[in-house]
Amino acid sequence: MWSFEAQLVKRVVNDVIKTLDRVSLEVAKHPVGMERIAEDLIQKFKLNLEGGLVKSGILGIGGIGKTTLAKAMFNQVYAHFDATSFVFNVRTTVADSVCLTKLQKQILKDLTNYDGKVQSVEKGISLFRDRLGGKRVLLILDDMDGREQSEALLGDWLAPGSRVVITSRDKHILHVAGVSPECIHEMSGLQTNEGLQLFSWHSFLRASPSPTYEAFSKRIVEACKGHPLSLEVIGSLLYDKKNDPDCWTEAFHNIALHPKIYEILKISYSGLSEEEKEIFLDIACFFIGEHKRYPIVFWKSMYRSVHTAISNLSLKLLVRIDDKGVFHMHDHLRDMGRSIAEKEREGTRVWEAVHLSRGESNNNNFSRLRLSGGNSQRLETLYRPGLRFLHLKNLTLDGITPAILPPNLIWLRLQNCEKPFQSSLVRNVWFFAIQGAFHFSLVDNIWDLRIMQVDGDIPSFQYLLFNILGNLLQLQHLELRNCRNLNKVPCTIGNLSQLQRLDLSWCTELNKLPHTIGNLSQLQHLDLGGLKLNKLPHTIGKLSQLHYLDLSWCQKLSDLPHSIGNLSQLQYLDLSACECLNNLPDTIGNLSQLQYLNLNCCKKLNNLPCTIGKLSKLQCLDLGGTKLNKLPNTIGNLSHLQHLYLRWCTKLNKLPCTIDKLSQLQCLELKGCQNLNDLPYTIGNLPQLQHLDLSNCQYLYFLPKSIGKLSQLQYLDLNWCTNLSDLPETIDNLSQLRHLYLCHTKLNILHDTIDNLPHLQIFQEGIEAKEAA
Repeated sequence: MWSFEAQLVKRVVNDVIKTLDRVSLEVAKHPVGMERIAEDLIQKFKLNLEGGLVKSGILGIGGIGKTTLAKAMFNQVYAHFDATSFVFNVRTTVADSVCLTKLQKQILKDLTNYDGKVQSVEKGISLFRDRLGGKRVLLILDDMDGREQSEALLGDWLAPGSRVVITSRDKHILHVAGVSPECIHEMSGLQTNEGLQLFSWHSFLRASPSPTYEAFSKRIVEACKGHPLSLEVIGSLLYDKKNDPDCWTEAFHNIALHPKIYEILKISYSGLSEEEKEIFLDIACFFIGEHKRYPIVFWKSMYRSVHTAISNLSLKLLVRIDDKGVFHMHDHLRDMGRSIAEKEREGTRVWEAVHLSRGESNNNNFSRLRLSGGNSQRLETLYRPGLRFLHLKNLTLDGITPAILPPNLIWLRLQNCEKPFQSSLVRNVWFFAIQGAFHFSLVDNIWDLRIMQVDGDIPSFQYLLFNILGNLLQLQHLELRNCRNLNKVPCTIGNLSQLQRLDLSWCTELNKLPHTIGNLSQLQHLDLGGLKLNKLPHTIGKLSQLHYLDLSWCQKLSDLPHSIGNLSQLQYLDLSACECLNNLPDTIGNLSQLQYLNLNCCKKLNNLPCTIGKLSKLQCLDLGGTKLNKLPNTIGNLSHLQHLYLRWCTKLNKLPCTIDKLSQLQCLELKGCQNLNDLPYTIGNLPQLQHLDLSNCQYLYFLPKSIGKLSQLQYLDLNWCTNLSDLPETIDNLSQLRHLYLCHTKLNILHDTIDNLPHLQIFQEGIEAKEAA
């Protein structure tokens, strides 16, 4: 007799298996000294032992290495816990998102796989209690600085055996969080030999300094008091100065003269070119957390060597750019930059309303202005002829006189200023207003405008747009998102020969595009998601540089023009939720560069043209929720396809045998294909398949024996395959299988050799346990 209880016990995840789906954190490029400290603190904080709940804290100034140390500790002990969550930058995240629910959702996702909404802090706490149960968890909260954070993220829901590690700059915060004094580690600078190693890695790309500069290096390390950030920044500054001893002498004297961290970091800033300084200050004041795309366009209108400047800032560790192209900067460097901008650059940059109250508004020189928040502002007094960047967000605006936008403006950004725009013709100049009588004047001679971004419902904005758009000949990026009253785009848009990006998404009253859109010869990105379009102009095929086209949620779009096949550079095409789309033109096969095609929830789509097999570079094809009853045999020609989604294709009754030619396929989703009653034997010939979802295939009676040839398969979901009564013995060959879902099936035998699959977890709650024959 097969014992359900015994099998369930065998599937309880041991420490090794639990770690398979978790990844260690990158500690630092050169984590000098951190492993030693981490090992000591793991013992001190009992992170690798059983027992009651233990809260611990790492205390220290910014840049001293608190986060780096916490990551090193995490990597050594995470395998001992049922679940883990490392929450970075608590202080910054809360400041940006206003509420704590974002962090609560992240922790719930990490610890319980909960992916629903967290509507309030109280709801989040309730979810913690309901879902965590007795889990022994590791929770690390990085850079916490407020009592409300402690109340929302820590509580009686933490089970015995759990461990909490908090990093903070404020000892009082650790006491509020319930950390006892003996569980607080106060960080000091690195020891001299460790500091010398870290400095040497950045200045000489090795663990020790060159003999010529060894004495200098030691004196600089001592002057920096072992502060890691200072050592990294100064080391990077001196990296290319190996043949210039005067630079080393000057750096040391400056550090000795100004030993505070701020002044040490400023030495690196002082060594920048003028363009690099301006770009650094712009990032510090405005663009932390922003993608580099738009700032680069902004800077290129003023400076010559933008990419070189950004590269140098990155090499000197003054700015970090992540894999997604987003700017990041350490808090110390940000504060230093903002202090320089405020005190030494004569208020050329204004990024908070408080600066206006201190008198900067009387300065005629500010060129960048960003204001956000709910406070009322009388912006008619802020006109400056040199204004180049204007960003208004979540503002209540008022005033009685027009504020003319200067002709040198390069970047205009309005977010959630949703009070009605009003337009009136005064002295042949069109004005638009935010909330009543406050007026901007967008005159015809804004020759330098490169970026216009408007996000929010702006009644009557189209009148303004009609009169100025065709004259913005330098415009490269135009975003008019969520302008629900915009129902027409002027034909003059065709004049914008430099336009590269056009985003009209969720302008829900827009039902037609002008044929002149085909004149946008430089357009690369076109987002039309959520529009009421019932057709596209045939001239869209003239967009020879277009890489990205989003038509998702265009629910009235019934077909595509044949000219779409002329988009020879198109890589991304999203047609998801185009509910009236019933076919694709044969010319779709001409999109030779297409990599992503999304037809999910195209509810009337019941066939694909055979030419789809010509999309030789296609990597992802999503056909979920369509009415397809079969796939063309030519689908086997998609030699680069990695992801094929067919979930809830309820009419699909079989897969073509040519599926075995998809040699790069990694993920095949057939969830909810309720008419699918078997799989082709050739499915076993997919050498790269890792993820196979067959859940809710209610008429699937058996799996082919060839499934045992899927040597890379890691995930197999058979939940709610209610007619599946057996598994082929060849499943024992799936040596990489980690997750097997068998809930609500008729399976009554699990082969003994499954026990030999080293990584396997079986999820079978609700399975009907039966005796083997």
